[in-house]
Amino acid sequence: MTRSTPHRPRRRWIVAIASVVGGLVVLGVAGELVLRGIIDDRIAATEADLPPGVTVTRDDTPALWQVATGRATVSVRVSPEALTDTARSTTDLPELEVAAESGNLVAQVPLSIAGNEQTVDVLLSVAAEGGQAVLRADTVRFGGLTLPVSVLADQLDNPDLDRLAEGVTFPEGQDDVTISSARATDDGLELGAEVTMW
Repeated sequence: MTRSTPHRPRRRWIVAIASVVGGLVVLGVAGELVLRGIIDDRIAATEADLPPGVTVTRDDTPALWQVATGRATVSVRVSPEALTDTARSTTDLPELEVAAESGNLVAQVPLSIAGNEQTVDVLLSVAAEGGQAVLRADTVRFGGLTLPVSVLADQLDNPDLDRLAEGVTFPEGQDDVTISSARATDDGLELGAEVTMW
C-alpha cells in the first residue's frame, strides 16, 4: 500500500502567494490613482499661470514612474490665438495673425512692398530644439507667388521678417519645462513636454 502525499501545504502556499500578489496589485492600482490625482492637481495649478489658449494634459506614462523620476510627461495644445500673442510679443508686428491651415501654421503679416502695405501669408514650420519649441518662417505667399522667406527678407530689409526667419522660441525662461516634440495640427500646435514636478 502506497501512501498518497498530502496536497494541503502546497495549496496553502499557492493561496498565500496569490493573496500577496493580489494585495500588491491592489496597492499598485490605488497608488497609481492617488498619484495621478496629485499630478493632475499640479498640472491644474501650473495651467492657471499659462496664457489663454494653452491647455495641458497628462499623458499615459504611469504616474508611479513620473513621481519616481520627478518629471511629468504632458501634452500641451496651443491655439492660434496664443501663438499670435507669442509672435506679436517677440516682434514689432502688432497686426500679425497666426492661423491653422490644413495642418500647417500660417502667419498673416502686413508688410510694405514697393511702397504699398500688403498682407502676406508666411508659412511657419515648427520643431523642438534644445528643449524649446521653435516657430520659424519658411515660405512667403503673396500675389500668386511663393518665395523662400530669406529671399523676401533680404530684398525688403525687414528686421521683423528676419526675426521670424531666424525663429521664435518658447517657452522663454522656463527651466522646469523641456519641449520634446512639436507639430502643427488643424487646431494650432501640439507639444510634447516634460515638466519638473519637484
